[in-house]
Amino acid sequence: MNREYVTKKVSVVVPNYNYGPYLGERLNSIINQTYPIYELIILDDLSTDNSVSIINTYLDEHPNLNARLIINKKNSGSPFKQWRKGFEEAKGDFIWIAEADDVSSPYFLENVMRGFNNPDVVISYCDSNRIDENGNITATSCKDWMLAASDTHWNKDYTITGEEEIKSGLSIMNTIPNVSAVVFKQNPKIPTLLEESLKYQISGDWIFYAKLLQTGKIAYCSKSLNYFRKHTGSLSTDVKKFTEVNEVLEIQKIIRDEWPLNSYEIHRQSFRYGGLLDQMSEKDVKLLRQKTAKSIAWIIPSPIKGSGGIRTIIENANSLVKKGYQVDIYIEEDFENTSASMTNKIERYYGKCLCQVFMGIALRQPYDLIFATYSLQADYINHLEAPRKAYFIQDFEPWFEPRGGLYLQMENTYRNNFEGISIGRWLTHKINSEFGMNMHYFNFCANTSIYRPLKDVEKENAVCFIFQPEKPRRCAGIGISALKIVQKMRPDTKIYLYGSESKINPVPIPKNMKNLKIISPKECNELYNKCTVGLCLSSSNPSRIPFEMMAAGLPVVDLYLENNLYDMPDSSISLAEPTPEAIATAIIKILDDRTKQRRMSLAGAKFMADYPIDKGFDEFGKIVDDIMADKNSDKLTKSPKFYQTPPIKASQEAIDIALTTTTPTPVPIAPTNSFVKLLVKSKRNITTKYKDLVKRIFNI
Repeated sequence: MNREYVTKKVSVVVPNYNYGPYLGERLNSIINQTYPIYELIILDDLSTDNSVSIINTYLDEHPNLNARLIINKKNSGSPFKQWRKGFEEAKGDFIWIAEADDVSSPYFLENVMRGFNNPDVVISYCDSNRIDENGNITATSCKDWMLAASDTHWNKDYTITGEEEIKSGLSIMNTIPNVSAVVFKQNPKIPTLLEESLKYQISGDWIFYAKLLQTGKIAYCSKSLNYFRKHTGSLSTDVKKFTEVNEVLEIQKIIRDEWPLNSYEIHRQSFRYGGLLDQMSEKDVKLLRQKTAKSIAWIIPSPIKGSGGIRTIIENANSLVKKGYQVDIYIEEDFENTSASMTNKIERYYGKCLCQVFMGIALRQPYDLIFATYSLQADYINHLEAPRKAYFIQDFEPWFEPRGGLYLQMENTYRNNFEGISIGRWLTHKINSEFGMNMHYFNFCANTSIYRPLKDVEKENAVCFIFQPEKPRRCAGIGISALKIVQKMRPDTKIYLYGSESKINPVPIPKNMKNLKIISPKECNELYNKCTVGLCLSSSNPSRIPFEMMAAGLPVVDLYLENNLYDMPDSSISLAEPTPEAIATAIIKILDDRTKQRRMSLAGAKFMADYPIDKGFDEFGKIVDDIMADKNSDKLTKSPKFYQTPPIKASQEAIDIALTTTTPTPVPIAPTNSFVKLLVKSKRNITTKYKDLVKRIFNI
């Protein structure tokens, strides 16, 4: 062999219990390695056969071996105790646990040790042949055992991170089927890690590999250089299925808790146990199902760039994946996107999506919980088969429509027997008190790692306004009218608009107002830091925007409406009557009073320091946990109004200014001749027929 590899001290540990017939072959396969071994440690677990005699004879016949035999005074009862003892006894830098009934190719160490040329590798292993009691080869690889994880991952050599190996296979099953195929880098943490293995009858090696891979990389050699002996009737093949599946589910959960798996990776865990559950009794399946990863489907509207509501859904769905739930998102068919392109769209708009995304709302599998997210879906979901249904409510959506049949239909969705979850107290209070739905809430929070005060941003005499004319509930026209009054009263005030890239703008933007359109969260925070006042008009539920503004230390003006009185603190937000004049007055009061600015800024940042985004995710996750466990978690039945200050009313100056800035312009009446009327009528007829044709073609 190439002597450049002979630089590492390898201790070989041979745990033995009653494997006398195989010891000679095993020990010969060790001492015949082309890569020299540093020491040989044989651990006998108080065998009742002639193992000790065979070992002593062998050592006598090989006096030049650096070898020793250690015999337990009492049987340990666990192979993992012997592993631990071997690691504690070994003086080498690398440890090979060579089980007494297995055999190895003489080229095993030479190939596997190459993996440690990368100093970050903590485990290096190879593929294995499988042999029976008589040494007959029954399979030339163990790759077929790993098909539940992958049919390609083990086809060639690799060195990857521990996290990559977990996601590729160990999150699903034990993809290192035989410890004799493994060499470990010595690590003082290993004896402690092996304590976890002692809890398991079958899968202690699996959890050990997973824990050890938190400390480094893994290297794999695709050659079958190990001979893994499978005994008929051994513990690993004759164990009760219940014990096997129970341990699988426990370890899969540990991995979900400690490694960041996405929803698809969590779903793949079922590939390991799904077929086994089909072979078990109904009683056992019921017990084991309690430990499987629970599945959740979200039915959501088609994403719109800049939509805070969809962003909230994606973020909270992601938070459930991080808790170990399998979460799938279904989006109504738009005849344009595939599931893959919609996933990319979501990630462009809102960042990383950990969920599986499907186009079309026909469910691909049974789910433990289904979420409705807007009212026109709720009746559809009401007819789906699922043990639990919930309604994630972000607005009082009937207010989006004129009071009529559709309005009442949307109201009726709150009468379905769903568990309602809302951000904030107001919607929770309203829907519970008016429609009797079981409602839960989590608090408005902000990502305080993004939205925070900045020291190096120069403050301007400026107002920023979340301007989304395509959303009537954002009151774009009233906001622009209020800002016109502000500029008339305080001409040196800069106005920044942001939040929309809509090309159809029913609200004209004055030339002296700068429209930034859609900007990133980081840019939003910079904008909040350089402005003096933030304007957000929330007419159907509080927006998250005021809370993010507060986290950045920006005083906020919003509307004095019932929906804003249950969640907004009056220390850092001024609520005005819903007129342009009153809104302008509230803004001027802050612009003109530096003491008020500082007080509101400090109060807002202090308030939001208690509401980081992870707190909201934790609160939401606890609600979902309780729903999944069929627990009666805390429901909000009564809620006092949080905002206690009277509304800001319009000043006389603002009223007077408004008369000169908001004078309506009459629409002139133009005569229309018969030819023009004919053209208009023809256009309408063509448009109607075209719409009907599209509906027939696409069946919508």
